[in-house]
Amino acid sequence: MGILKLLEYVQYSKNDEKTVLISTDRRITLQKLQNQKKHTHIIEQTRTKIIEMEELGCLVEFSRTKTHAGHPRNELPDQLETQAVSSETIEECYTRIPKCAAWNELNNKV
Repeated sequence: MGILKLLEYVQYSKNDEKTVLISTDRRITLQKLQNQKKHTHIIEQTRTKIIEMEELGCLVEFSRTKTHAGHPRNELPDQLETQAVSSETIEECYTRIPKCAAWNELNNKV
């Protein structure tokens, strides 16, 4: 969610930069963004935002940093993620059940 919020922040800020370099310590998120078989809601929103920005002429690049290293480029996404998670304006959706939960429920009924 931090990466998506950062992309939105960059897109709507009055900045003329054409290259966005996102440094993150979230290895699993980078892997999910690259794996086209992963279609979680937040990953799809992030991919859509990247495509949107690239259509506007921005180049979006990612790099990985060490976890908890205090890297300045990693601090802003962490702050935005914390704000996003604590925000009360985000819609909550519980209509989708994870496959593992449905599978466990079915197994317990048998």
